[in-house]
Amino acid sequence: MINTIYKTIIIQLLTFARIKQVVLWLFVFPLALFVIFRTIFGGIGSADDKEYTVFLLTGIIAMTIASDSLFSVGPVIKRHYLNGTLRILKRMPFNIIHYFIGIVFSRFIITLLLVISLNLASLILFSTGLGLDDMIGVSVGIIAGLWIFSFLGLCLAFSDIKIGEAEKGLTNLVFFFILFTSNALYPVSILNESISNIADFLPMNPVLSLLRLNEPVLFFQLCIWGIVPIIIFYFLFKRLKFAR
Repeated sequence: MINTIYKTIIIQLLTFARIKQVVLWLFVFPLALFVIFRTIFGGIGSADDKEYTVFLLTGIIAMTIASDSLFSVGPVIKRHYLNGTLRILKRMPFNIIHYFIGIVFSRFIITLLLVISLNLASLILFSTGLGLDDMIGVSVGIIAGLWIFSFLGLCLAFSDIKIGEAEKGLTNLVFFFILFTSNALYPVSILNESISNIADFLPMNPVLSLLRLNEPVLFFQLCIWGIVPIIIFYFLFKRLKFAR
């Protein structure tokens, strides 16, 4: 089991490092977005500015977790099914669940590296960042976010619903709707209370409530989004037929 998970993690990390577009999207883009937003909307030195820096930092982390899980995990597993890889994996001398666990762990390591990069950039440029106590909540938030958005991505990928000609049209629509109604990049709860109330029942704000220690944890919503997508994906996957 350990050997299978370990080898899967190594393979996934090497594959990730070789795809320049993915590295650019997961590291360079979030760093650039963080610096741009913080420079435009933040000031220098005041307590409010430091609070906004941490607010934005955790928001960028949540945004990246959501995009990575929705656009990587679901479509990759769907591609494995379409090209017959899942059928081959089922016949290999190891448990396919261990293979999927390795994939999830590799995404956790990649996300943790992003958090470290963002935190270093924040400390160097704005003299504010996440402390060791914050990293506990961030680690829990990463795990919860990967779990929720990965299964949500699987549900969207296997639903076979398309918007126009785009294969990921539905996923794009869901991602941007969740992102721009959430408190990830700006405090929607202050700007529009009605939208904020709706966003609290979407998956992004519950994950943010774990990443930000100064916010109450939306435990009920986390439980719902942690369970319902699994049930939906189970029935979607159960209807699939594997050719012999």
